[in-house]
Amino acid sequence: MTLGELLQARGFDPVGVMAIRNTLHSEDVSNDFRDLTDVISANALPMYDRMQDGPRIAHRTAVLSFAATDGGQARLTSLRTFLLRKPGSVPGDIVYDYDAAHLLHSFIARATTPCFYDAIEREELNDLFGRLVVQWPEPLSDNIIAANDDALTVVVA
Repeated sequence: MTLGELLQARGFDPVGVMAIRNTLHSEDVSNDFRDLTDVISANALPMYDRMQDGPRIAHRTAVLSFAATDGGQARLTSLRTFLLRKPGSVPGDIVYDYDAAHLLHSFIARATTPCFYDAIEREELNDLFGRLVVQWPEPLSDNIIAANDDALTVVVA
């Protein structure tokens, strides 16, 4: 079953929804953030996926956020609507998250065109957070794809 089929079966229209597979960028690794598990433990994943090099997600797009796991799989962590901010404008919750400051500074240092998003939490799929696991299509470097991509398959629902 594809992710899009699962969403449709639950009455959630996947058209126009994006899926993002979060990993820790190699240039963002530090003593505090050695891997994605550290990012998740610090509760920094909800802000980390809102920092993109370029406007890779359109304004007012629904986004399913996944945390990368082994073997190209990913676990659903949230559903939010992303709101693109004007260039260079960092949301306050990111700027003032002192525990995750290394992530912000590393991202800004490596990004060609740093873009930031505000996010509105959505509740339609809350029961799937932490449970739904998908197989991400190759290449894994394509970390933002349409949620109804036929190659994005459900492993565990």
